[in-house]
Amino acid sequence: MVLTCAIAFTLLAPPRAADAQDAFSCIEELTDDEVRYRTRYIQGKLDDGKPQATRWRYVWMSLWLAGGGGMTYAAVNAARDNNNADKFGWAYLAGGAYFIGLTHAIIPAPDVWGAKRIRRMDDSTEEARRAKLLYATETLKKASSVEEFMGGPMGIVGSLMYGVVGGTIKATQWTGASRGLTAAIYVAPPLLVGVQTATAPRSAIEAYEAYRGIACSSQYYQRTEEGPDFDFSVSPGGGNFKVTF
Repeated sequence: MVLTCAIAFTLLAPPRAADAQDAFSCIEELTDDEVRYRTRYIQGKLDDGKPQATRWRYVWMSLWLAGGGGMTYAAVNAARDNNNADKFGWAYLAGGAYFIGLTHAIIPAPDVWGAKRIRRMDDSTEEARRAKLLYATETLKKASSVEEFMGGPMGIVGSLMYGVVGGTIKATQWTGASRGLTAAIYVAPPLLVGVQTATAPRSAIEAYEAYRGIACSSQYYQRTEEGPDFDFSVSPGGGNFKVTF
């Protein structure tokens, strides 16, 4: 029963990262040709994804900042007319637009500039080429992390909460005033951020996942004529079954 439970737990438990998924562990063990190939691979993947990543980031940043400017203008006009309900509504939306627009300027964009910086690095010696591969791998990993964040649910959840808070404040403080603007405060932030999230690039995420599969392939996928080696052992705590190729 202990063995059965151990096997069932192993099969049903979430998978752990395999050693071959670590793109950094074998850089020092690669040959110079392997280092060159992997650097070109990463640089090529970043080059391929750069156009979409650049368009997405700067188009959305421009839209948010331009929208914030327009809503600031509307808030100023409402203040001149002593329309506090509209002043609050437009100012609240403008603040959110400026914040999201600035995130595009503040959060690093390695998927945009990564390939260019890798290309500029020195590769005149074997040590320099190895350092270049390390930097390229780190850059690709950072690009993947940024795209996961920008395309993840955090922005939608945050904008939904922002809209609910602002809409509720306006609806309770100025009951019945400019209901269309109140509805816009509820709906616009999560809707627009949702569209932004849905269109976020994923090329670096896919490239890093693919690269982790080949990064240490020379170390982990060597095949021999002897075939696979099977190892099975049983202990009081359960059982272990391992196949080594």
